Amino acid sequence: QPWWKANFFVREPALFGTWDGVFTSCMINIFGVVIFLRTGWMVGNAGIILSMVIILITLGIALITVLSTIGICERTRIGSGGVYFLLSHVLGRRWGATFGVLYCFGQAVGTALYITGFSESLAGVFRTENIWIIRLTSTLTLLVLLAIVLAGVKWVIKLQLVLLGLLGLAVVDFVLGTFIHKDTNAAFGITGYKLETVINNTWPHFQPGQSFSTVFGVFFPTATGVMAGVNMSGDLKNPGKSIPTGSLTSLAVSGFLYLLFAILLGSVCTNDALVSDYLIASRVSWITVLFLIGLYISSLSSCFGGLYGAPRVLQKIALDDVVPILKNLSKGRGPNKEPWLATLIIGLLSFVFILIGHLNTLGPIVAMPFMITYSAINYSYFALAMSYDKQQEIQQERTIWHDTEDDSWKSLNEVERKNKSVMSSYYSPSVPLPKQASIDRKEYGTLSHQATYSKQDGVKITINDDGQTDEKRNNKIEDSLSDDKKSKNFNGHADIQEEAIGDDDDDKQQLLSQNKTTEGIKNLL
Repeated sequence: QPWWKANFFVREPALFGTWDGVFTSCMINIFGVVIFLRTGWMVGNAGIILSMVIILITLGIALITVLSTIGICERTRIGSGGVYFLLSHVLGRRWGATFGVLYCFGQAVGTALYITGFSESLAGVFRTENIWIIRLTSTLTLLVLLAIVLAGVKWVIKLQLVLLGLLGLAVVDFVLGTFIHKDTNAAFGITGYKLETVINNTWPHFQPGQSFSTVFGVFFPTATGVMAGVNMSGDLKNPGKSIPTGSLTSLAVSGFLYLLFAILLGSVCTNDALVSDYLIASRVSWITVLFLIGLYISSLSSCFGGLYGAPRVLQKIALDDVVPILKNLSKGRGPNKEPWLATLIIGLLSFVFILIGHLNTLGPIVAMPFMITYSAINYSYFALAMSYDKQQEIQQERTIWHDTEDDSWKSLNEVERKNKSVMSSYYSPSVPLPKQASIDRKEYGTLSHQATYSKQDGVKITINDDGQTDEKRNNKIEDSLSDDKKSKNFNGHADIQEEAIGDDDDDKQQLLSQNKTTEGIKNLL
């Protein structure tokens, strides 16, 4: 195919792994514009100690939510739909749709916040504070990002890998700058590492109108990216493995960087500079241009979480037809079923909040929908875990071991059993289970019945019950006989396999090749 199609258009479904999918998406969304533009402001108001408390609380909320998400994924079938998928499987589709729409609203406002942060920092470089210039820049940026997202998920992931590398260089540049810049930058409020500076910034110096809760509200949006890996569950090769590993690793790395930024800024900058200069971190950095590139990248890359993940949640809600007004959002395009219409809706909602045009105003608005959604996820896991543990206790009580008095039994009807009966969570098997019969629990609570019968004349028959409901069982009779093994599926509740290890195989083969009932097998034996 032509090179432009091979390189610029997605022609086949793209599936990703732990590091190129979940870890990259989470890091890009977690380590966002707030770190670069508001960490110094947070330290200037709350001090180093309370800033660390705010960071740890934020990380704690994010960690609990990630662990709850992992717990739900381990006990349910993982599919597409992100947050809606998790909640609908536990609380039902209606509750799942309610919190799913709220989550998408938060993602749209978060996208507006990140784009506004980008435009605000860009305006600071050109030394202008005109609000309409910031809004115009934000609008143009939103249009460019929408074009990238609509080009396909493959391009989003490729671009994120490049952005993550540049973001890492910006972090290294900042750390090196704290050791290089000393009294030469005193005009910007940079003192270098001094004990006096650390002591002065240790305790809070809240500005008028600011408090612990307001500062926390501005910083909390940094935790909104932890669900980025879950939202792309439909585009992962192995979501059951990739989501836990990628999410926890990205949260640990970003948490370390949060604390590092807060401590270093509080150690080398005066309190006045931290509060008044939103770009103080760029003054501290060694190569300002490189740091600004990282700042712009973090601003733009964080937008992908809202413009990529939220439309897929809306698309899944629309496909399930839970909210009739959203039914048309189920339309997809391309091999990955890109939700182009839902993406445009999220973009339009982001544009509305871009008109507000201030980072400190959008921060608390972003925090509330995510706090509510994370609480719902945590409750869902609590409810699921309680019911799952209770189900495990009930199933353990049903586990029965059967034995026989005579090892040389001749037929199933002659087996002497105990008074206990074998029960499944769905049905009781019609085939008796003598000698060495056991019930093994399958994952997610279904039961598997296994019974092994041995005979001294050399025939060994294994009856294996898969624990499925009658509606799901295959009622077709399949015959696959070979010289050494023969297997047959019956309309009953058992799959019967025979391993020929003796001389009586001819009679058994003749019977198994016919459409016999379970009672017929019992009479033969």
